[in-house]
Amino acid sequence: QSILPRIDPPRRGVPQWSQRYPRGETWIMKHDIRVVDARLEFEDHAYRTPLKFGGVITDQVTLLNARVRVRDRAGREMEGFGSMPLGNVWSFPTQKHTYDETLAAMKALAERIRVLSLDFDGFAHPIEIAGELEPLYRGALPGVEKACGLREPIPVLCMLVVASPFDAALHDAYGKLWGKNAFQTCGREYVNHSLEYHLNDDFRGEYLDRYILSQPKPRMPLY
Repeated sequence: QSILPRIDPPRRGVPQWSQRYPRGETWIMKHDIRVVDARLEFEDHAYRTPLKFGGVITDQVTLLNARVRVRDRAGREMEGFGSMPLGNVWSFPTQKHTYDETLAAMKALAERIRVLSLDFDGFAHPIEIAGELEPLYRGALPGVEKACGLREPIPVLCMLVVASPFDAALHDAYGKLWGKNAFQTCGREYVNHSLEYHLNDDFRGEYLDRYILSQPKPRMPLY
């Protein structure tokens, strides 16, 4: 029996491409993928010494691990992995709820995000899939808040923290499927639409690869 609260799924339908992309282009990249499986697990760890973060002292952390399997248009499949600490102390600061209550809400939200990711049945690039899923994640927040008995809304930052391992796993699977570092798959060869479709006309004709490194740096400062 699941330890997570029962959450009624939000009403939703097939993503309305024509609403997001009014010019009528279709997504036909040969590199497009769709999600065919998504799983999650939690890992609890105790710190060797307590930490003070955001004005709150904590001695523990819970990791959210996500595994997402994708399929391309030719039927090939690949699984990716992503992980993120559920930093409820800093992503869900509150005076109304305990550490355990906000952590439980994040775990419940993770399960809802898993289901919504599985329900998405379109072929696209991971950037475009994330763009379509984010409004659905936002729409799921009131149901999670109600099911968990929260007295204040879940911050959007908290939602993004919970969604991040699924997004990372999606990119990981995509990169492995095409034999590339995921950071090398964000240009026009792989992505259907330029950044103007996600941001504004200032980014007309530009792709994310213009703003990120395709190769990791051997060294970088922590602070």
